Amino acid sequence: MRNYSKTIGALAAASTLVAGNAMAEVEGEVHVGYHNMYEFRFFDVGNDLVEAGVDLAAQFGDFGVSAGAWYGTWDNPALGALGARNLAIGGDELDLYTGVSYGIGDLTLEAGYIYYYFPDAGSVLGAIAGPPFVTVSNTQEVYVGLSYDFSFGLTAGTTWYYDFDAFNGWYWDFNLGYSIPCTDCFSVDLGAGVAFADGHGLQGSSNPLSVGTADGYQGFYASVALPWEFREGVTITPYVKYTSADGGLAANASGVSQDYLISGVTLAVGF
Repeated sequence: MRNYSKTIGALAAASTLVAGNAMAEVEGEVHVGYHNMYEFRFFDVGNDLVEAGVDLAAQFGDFGVSAGAWYGTWDNPALGALGARNLAIGGDELDLYTGVSYGIGDLTLEAGYIYYYFPDAGSVLGAIAGPPFVTVSNTQEVYVGLSYDFSFGLTAGTTWYYDFDAFNGWYWDFNLGYSIPCTDCFSVDLGAGVAFADGHGLQGSSNPLSVGTADGYQGFYASVALPWEFREGVTITPYVKYTSADGGLAANASGVSQDYLISGVTLAVGF
């Protein structure tokens, strides 16, 4: 359930790796990170997320192929005091993903696949993410997206994800990014976006009487990242991200909507 859109929530997503190194034949990156909370599509999954991953990409002319793996572990949140809500959400996750891209000038088209695996999913089938009852389970998504890089540092993108396995629903993200170079090895990266969803699973309604999902507008987010390549191919990136969920969205295990301020740092080594 890592955030895979081209924002601060996906500092090293494979699609970004391909698009950002279009002249390279083969690129790779190993990354680790710490985040004060695990926020996934406006939902508070847990605290103190520690993650690691590897991304690989190959470029064949205008076509790119990428693949990667991501593993995260976090502290389980307190899930209220009623019945099954005392069960804990599984605190370990492995994501496997692959994608293809095609560049047309400054426009990049992408399509890919993500598999979400939770080692403890079988023991937390009653875990509740707020109304409606949401089960933590292994699932699969496909996605399609496009992004456009403007000459003055602005990038606009959108990605549509479809869960065809556990939830049979979609999530659609629109985002903008702006990079301000400060030196040859340091920049200020700004990001912002909005998202929409339908039947995707985590977007439970904050209305305790509701038995459906909070479909439609999900919320907006904004972020600031400070990537610093202090050695060739080695980049440390502290960041802060603010998310504001729609008032009808159950953004945590207590079934209420909430704004979040997420911070963390990642270390990436390219090869």
